[in-house]
Amino acid sequence: MNELILVDKIEKKLQEQREPPIFPLAANHRKELRKLRDDNVGNLRGRLKNIETLKREEYQKKYAKQIEKELEKYVKLSDNLNNDWKERIGKINRILEERKQLEENQEVHNLSINQDYGDLCSLEKLNPKREFSLNRKQKSLEIAKEDFEKKYGDKFNAVEKEIDIVVTHYEEAINFGDLEIVKKLYYMMKKSDSFFIKVSELKI
Repeated sequence: MNELILVDKIEKKLQEQREPPIFPLAANHRKELRKLRDDNVGNLRGRLKNIETLKREEYQKKYAKQIEKELEKYVKLSDNLNNDWKERIGKINRILEERKQLEENQEVHNLSINQDYGDLCSLEKLNPKREFSLNRKQKSLEIAKEDFEKKYGDKFNAVEKEIDIVVTHYEEAINFGDLEIVKKLYYMMKKSDSFFIKVSELKI
């Protein structure tokens, strides 16, 4: 955690009156330093994302049974809705059949009609497809991700904020032309294990 303590010291140092005055860096030097920063920050964020992915996979395996119970709720919902649809379509077909019987018992042959039942239903029997299903694998991942975020998201967000602070100080040091602070922050990002202690040792 020494690097994180150093960040606080650097912030205070950036605000100090410096003697002799520090002059701005040339544009090409600032560009090169920012490229170094972006490469390092990309590595930090990538490493954090990798740890998060591994921890989420660990969470999903550990709580597989609980996630499976959650999935069963959606399976039952899907089955209930599909069965209800079949029942309603059956009722509609019975109503139509009753209507056809009513017409057949009347003298409708003396009347004209714009369309018969075959045209009306598009099929001999009305049976439009409307069926719910569940992608168990995808939903399992979604449940694990959502639960994991609720329980551990703040830990990863805290590290992300610490990285953001370092990036801000690095940019300030470049703007002030303070190469000593730039160097300290650069090597701190390269040797950044302290940023990941909180999450790499996270107990799932």
